[in-house]
Amino acid sequence: MKQIFKLSVILLTLFSFQKANATEKGDFNIYVTTNLGHHSYIPTYSVAGLGFIPGVTLNMDYAASPYFGIGGWFTFSGKKYDPFLNANGTKDFLKYRSFGIGMRGVFHLYQLISEKGNTKLEADKFDLYIPLAVGGGFRLKDKNLPGDKFGGGAIVGSGIGISYYFVEHIGANLEAGYLEGSYAKIGLVFKF
Repeated sequence: MKQIFKLSVILLTLFSFQKANATEKGDFNIYVTTNLGHHSYIPTYSVAGLGFIPGVTLNMDYAASPYFGIGGWFTFSGKKYDPFLNANGTKDFLKYRSFGIGMRGVFHLYQLISEKGNTKLEADKFDLYIPLAVGGGFRLKDKNLPGDKFGGGAIVGSGIGISYYFVEHIGANLEAGYLEGSYAKIGLVFKF
């Protein structure tokens, strides 16, 4: 029993001092974020006064190298508007739903910076990256709105993102730019 305990302590000590970057080749990252500031990637349709539309985005990427990852994304945004006055002057309800799916490439900029320069934040906890997204989406229009019920379109977007890992496999995430379905996202990142 003592030998198993000693072996466990030695192995734990060895692995605890092993330095690992926030993103290494072969990592699989899953980002679960809430959308802050929805944009419509279908430019043929707009309704004035919709306001803030909440949503969620799921991003996944596989690190093909320490500096580049490739994966996919799915986003959903929606809101139900309680009674409002329509063009006829009667009260109506409105539902707005938007879905999107596509591919995404991620350039992990901070990994390169930390290897080439002297940085104050360690690359094992901090990741600064540039996501590039390509995909498409569709929107379900409410029956109370003019035009077709379905609308579709393409999206090409980019931005900048930051992840900070509290522990080895879980961290906080923030992205901003013209992203998959929003102008900004905040959430969690899980590394496998």
